[in-house]
Amino acid sequence: MNHSRETIAAIATPVGTSGIGVIRISGEDAIAVCDRVFRPHGRKNAGRGKLAASATHTAHYGQILDPANGEVLDDVLVLVMKGPGTYTGEDTAEIDCHGGIYVLQRVLQAVLESGARMAEPGEFTKRAFLNGRLDLAQAESVMDVISASSDLALRAAHKRLSGRLGSKIDDLRRRIMDLLVVVEVEIDYPEYEIDEVEELDLKRELDQLVTDLDALYRTADTGRLLREGIRVTIAGRPNMGKSTLLNAFLGEDRAIVTNIPGTTRDTLEESMNLDGIPIRLVDTAGMRETADPAEQQGVQRAKDAVWDSDLVLVLIAADEERTPEDEALLSSLADSGKPYLVVRTKTDLAGTGEGLAADQEVFVSAQTGEGLPSDQEIQISAKTGEGMDGLKSRIRSLVLSGAVQADDGVYLANTRQKQAVFQALEAVREGIVIQEAALGTDMIGTQLQKAYDALGEVTGNSVQEDLIDTIFSRFCLGK
Repeated sequence: MNHSRETIAAIATPVGTSGIGVIRISGEDAIAVCDRVFRPHGRKNAGRGKLAASATHTAHYGQILDPANGEVLDDVLVLVMKGPGTYTGEDTAEIDCHGGIYVLQRVLQAVLESGARMAEPGEFTKRAFLNGRLDLAQAESVMDVISASSDLALRAAHKRLSGRLGSKIDDLRRRIMDLLVVVEVEIDYPEYEIDEVEELDLKRELDQLVTDLDALYRTADTGRLLREGIRVTIAGRPNMGKSTLLNAFLGEDRAIVTNIPGTTRDTLEESMNLDGIPIRLVDTAGMRETADPAEQQGVQRAKDAVWDSDLVLVLIAADEERTPEDEALLSSLADSGKPYLVVRTKTDLAGTGEGLAADQEVFVSAQTGEGLPSDQEIQISAKTGEGMDGLKSRIRSLVLSGAVQADDGVYLANTRQKQAVFQALEAVREGIVIQEAALGTDMIGTQLQKAYDALGEVTGNSVQEDLIDTIFSRFCLGK
């Protein structure tokens, strides 16, 4: 079912000069609009229905003409795709022309003058949703595919685009609907003895829903990490090698490195890809007491960066003992539960590591990144590269910890989805409180309906008219 009769058009490729540019047209008159400006190869006049008469999913070589004066604008390839088997579910034509900015604008203008209107941002995907080609979660995944910055993020976005999150939501809503059906039957038809009602353990079912909803809600952090990247802050006292480590991660001299303490006065953020995981590295000013107003601001920003991060690398030179400042930072991190890792730097200057604690002498575990407790230290030399592979492996191990796998594509990708699932979770929890207090089956039903509606917001499903039809389709109440 089409929800709009208007035909829309827009340039579908990024602005800029390229070999090929694409103009997409969608709507009831999409193919007819394209016919008005298209002349097949070898003809003197415009197409005159050539495209409309063609089979779906076919390609046609020809030219686009200016509808005002018949001037040839470009040699093109037109793809004809008839609904409903298209991205939007509507008739669609795509014009592949040369990718110059000017020629694309001229071709688009010709299409607009021939009966289409300019598409609004995201309107093609919006129509795909309205026409039932995508659920709302899938539609949101389109942008995640486009903006993916790592292999892991791309794979996860594609899996969500295939509808796996929607399937999970549908399963949860089905289970809630089953409970709603039983609750409504118990309220409206108490005189009937129905096996499904008698056998249902409502408390057990509600508890299981809470468990599953809570597990889904917790995947929101996975979505954020895959979408935005894991924020890893490099912190420590001045001259501990923070900027050198940043440069070693990036493989380029991005941060200024000197032997003068306090060189870094501000945070410096750069992105990298770590085994398919997007990482946002934050280099910070050295943490120390200072009278310099500019450095004081840098120290405060360093502290803010620490608490805004997903993982903190606390750097201490390999030939130095931990200072009270180091201990204070580590203690506060431990108390907060924020993941951190002590990185002993400059091992190339420390020789064999004399002066380190005895439990730091096993370097092999740091290279594998396996079985290394979060409070144990890793030794590296950012200058020579020694220990860097182990550090990278340990970062991956600490941050993921088995939680950020997203292999099945079932995780909440944004705040809207997270809030909807949270509302459903709270409603079911309230239903349990009501059930335990024996306040009435009808009040439990109210909370279940809230949960059902909230989950429907994730996928964009209509929820208000489902309940009565479902009741009568599952139970033969008049018997």
